[in-house]
Amino acid sequence: MTIRIRAVIASAVFFAASAASAQTSRGVELGIDAGVAIGLGDNSQTVISFPAQAFRAGFAMSDRISIEPKLGFSISTGDNSTSSSYRAEVGALYHLSPRADRMRSGVYVRPFAGIAGFNVSVDGDDNDVGDTNGLLGVGVGLKVPLISRLSTRFEANVAGTFGDESNSQIGLLAGLSFFTR
Repeated sequence: MTIRIRAVIASAVFFAASAASAQTSRGVELGIDAGVAIGLGDNSQTVISFPAQAFRAGFAMSDRISIEPKLGFSISTGDNSTSSSYRAEVGALYHLSPRADRMRSGVYVRPFAGIAGFNVSVDGDDNDVGDTNGLLGVGVGLKVPLISRLSTRFEANVAGTFGDESNSQIGLLAGLSFFTR
């Protein structure tokens, strides 16, 4: 199951990137987000990531639609143990403004899908714990331009993982976007 989920996500990123390469005249949006993820339900946790939770690249398909792969990874070591977590997703931003571009403020909706996982290992212990799950979610956000090629983004989203470890979370993001054109 995990291999199938990874293959689907890798294929989606590949096809999004190849389709986006035809759109070079529109430029690329490169961004980095700080975030808060608030877990819901039993065994939940809250994670604050500052200055960076994830890196993203947006490819404009039209005036209203952008395809956006996003990747986040963290690793922590101490007390003879190592833990890591990762999240890869592909989103489709739909800009609600009819003339959405980086020079105008605008609201967007971003459905996304991906994978999220973790691994915990203790030195000298052969009982590593880890899991990878599918991820589905939707966010609503606001883009606000700062200067010619730089803008801010603010987003609230809700996501759920499915697989061996199903859970839900609410996310709040604040980020910066740099536009190549």
